Amino acid sequence: MNNIIFKNWAFRFTIWIILINVIVFYLTITYVNFPGEGNNTDSTLLYLGLLSSILLLLTFVFIIISSVKREKKNYQYWIPIIGIFILGILPLIGSFI
Repeated sequence: MNNIIFKNWAFRFTIWIILINVIVFYLTITYVNFPGEGNNTDSTLLYLGLLSSILLLLTFVFIIISSVKREKKNYQYWIPIIGIFILGILPLIGSFI
């Protein structure tokens, strides 16, 4: 556990969250639900949303652990902080407005 660089994993998770959100955006704008047409886009969107939420939670946990361990702060630390704010806190605030 001493050799794990938590900010590095938080950075990787942030990149994956951005990629998943791009895929979800594409699937959402191309989603057509005609009666009688069999597709599973809605379940795919659900699973990708769950995966994105889990990765966002792990990013948050790993950034906290990185701060507690006093790891050096560079772009791998600050990009997940900005990602947590943009991808987590702003949508949460927006849901209440």
